[in-house]
Amino acid sequence: MLADHAVAVRIHPAARALLLVATVLSIASCARPRALRTLTGLAQGTTYTLQWWGEERVDTHALTSAVTAELERLDALLSNYRSDSALERFNATRSTEPQELPAELVSLFELAADIHRRSAGCFDPSVRPLVQLWGFDGEEPHVPSGAEIASTLERVGLEKLELVDEEHVRKARADLEIDMASIGQGYTVGRISEVAENFGLRNYLFEIGGEIAGRGTRPDGQSWRVGIENPDKVDAPVRALSLPKDRLTAVITSGSYRHNFTANERVYGHILDPRTGRSVEHDLVSVTVTGPVAARTAAWGTALLCLGPAPAFEIAAREQISAAFILKTPTGFQVRESGAFSAAWGQAGTQP
Repeated sequence: MLADHAVAVRIHPAARALLLVATVLSIASCARPRALRTLTGLAQGTTYTLQWWGEERVDTHALTSAVTAELERLDALLSNYRSDSALERFNATRSTEPQELPAELVSLFELAADIHRRSAGCFDPSVRPLVQLWGFDGEEPHVPSGAEIASTLERVGLEKLELVDEEHVRKARADLEIDMASIGQGYTVGRISEVAENFGLRNYLFEIGGEIAGRGTRPDGQSWRVGIENPDKVDAPVRALSLPKDRLTAVITSGSYRHNFTANERVYGHILDPRTGRSVEHDLVSVTVTGPVAARTAAWGTALLCLGPAPAFEIAAREQISAAFILKTPTGFQVRESGAFSAAWGQAGTQP
């Protein structure tokens, strides 16, 4: 049920046209109680689905409008493929003077800076020039030269971004560029959950690009079930999690086993270490993180996947992160859980 989350779950160019062609699978203006309703559409270069039910009637047309409007607003804030987005206007400004930005975007920069510090620099949205250098933002990825990597690394480093105040930031280098896609869809999951809550929904599940958040139950009273994808068998998840009924929970997976290329008989994954400028080479292929704050959950998924097995296990323990790791071994894939994950979900994959 969960798709892999790339180092940047990209907001694609087609999102400029909004791709918010929402389809309500019940065309009635008000949903009937106890019937599961589904809203689907396209946004941020991928699909999204909102499922819900409730005893109270919900105006589905108003809900559809609110969801699509929020997705458009987030696209205009965070897209790296829209020259008119707030983020891209910031990236295009070649200046070391303080720049005014929406407070919402600055708060996401603050989140990124916090995870950057806590992950020993492995989480770094300023990695965008490296992603472009390797061609992972296009159709033809390739291995750049050592000199190209060294030169590009001079532009990378979140410490080059100064958070002046709640609405102003400053670049230490004028050519610094930020890509928030590793947080963006997680943040989107959280924001659409707020939209659902504002409509009085207490039993819903929202998914965009494989990133999920939900609360409550299905109409039959059973918990929403979310599977952690098996790299070998997509239709046979390695774990099935029953979401807690009484609170919002995000489940977000970062994976490296799909988006890669082969050159000179070596496989290069799209996860780039911003500290070295190179594709990571370790046996950790997937990290699933769960938590109440979807944007933070998404950021930690990317950070832990970049770190690799031993550092990721250590930091997950130190930070009390609920994370399930999938490692590639000579005999197949192995699942390892952080202490916080085992405490939260139990050995059977259900919430105690």
